[in-house]
Amino acid sequence: MRTKKAAKLLVGPGCLVSIVALLLAAILYPRAKWLFACVLIGIALVILNALFSKDPTPRALAEDIERLLTGNYGGWDVDDFEHQRIRDPQLRELWRRSLDIGGLPEEWVRLNEERRSQLQEIMRQLRAMGEARELEEDNQGVHNAGP
Repeated sequence: MRTKKAAKLLVGPGCLVSIVALLLAAILYPRAKWLFACVLIGIALVILNALFSKDPTPRALAEDIERLLTGNYGGWDVDDFEHQRIRDPQLRELWRRSLDIGGLPEEWVRLNEERRSQLQEIMRQLRAMGEARELEEDNQGVHNAGP
């Protein structure tokens, strides 16, 4: 889990720096037309990354909420949580509710008991959703592997 976050941390800004550097080089050296192709490739990679990135699992989202609620987070955890692009409507709704209830995630450690229990209910719902999806996947695997 930490290696994925480290890779994500390096890839995002790395792509941005690469694109900006190539764009700057293309502007400063207009005769080097091949630099424009590199800029286009960089932009295409960023777009493809956004299109094909996976949603977090319900269980992973619940763990993120729990980590933020207990204060056991570090690095870019708060920003990663706040700026997720979740396509699954159920998962996105629970993520939005968590932000509506708790406000800024970095302040969740100071929430009152009522709001804490509301976030814990969201975590329970996410974990139940994760278990149901895992069970559904297991059942599909059994049916597909039939005799």
